[in-house]
Amino acid sequence: MGSLEIHLLSPKTVIMISKLVYQQELSATFDLDDLNKAIKKIGIRTELNLDVSFIYEVIQLNADKFNDNTITVENIILPELKQIEVDYYQTYSEVVHSYYKVNFESFSKQKRIVNNFFRYDGDDTVDINYIEPYDKDYGDSEFIDSGINDIT
Repeated sequence: MGSLEIHLLSPKTVIMISKLVYQQELSATFDLDDLNKAIKKIGIRTELNLDVSFIYEVIQLNADKFNDNTITVENIILPELKQIEVDYYQTYSEVVHSYYKVNFESFSKQKRIVNNFFRYDGDDTVDINYIEPYDKDYGDSEFIDSGINDIT
């Protein structure tokens, strides 16, 4: 079952699953394994791919009813499916080799041009910051970090 298919379960089944998860985890975080353990306890013999966030929201919306054991099919509040936007980032460090070809005029010998090319002083310098590379190749990269900036 996918995240939309969980709505095919009857409210009674949702209550039974949610109660077991609530009792086991006491509103702490839980995962799909915990959810599947609860499903097996109520007699559903297959592994379901239920949306953990659905059961979590059922527990959050009905916490007082689970706490005092008054939840029923008539008073259960089910969460609504909504669009969520996640602003996510990843940080990598990578080695990039950029190759440039530059033509310019000079009276200097090749050795002097090589010595002065990146010093930005004198007539025999080239500002390579405004020249497009003709080729790039990428070396090793290293994953540094990832995370969520914002959820709306």
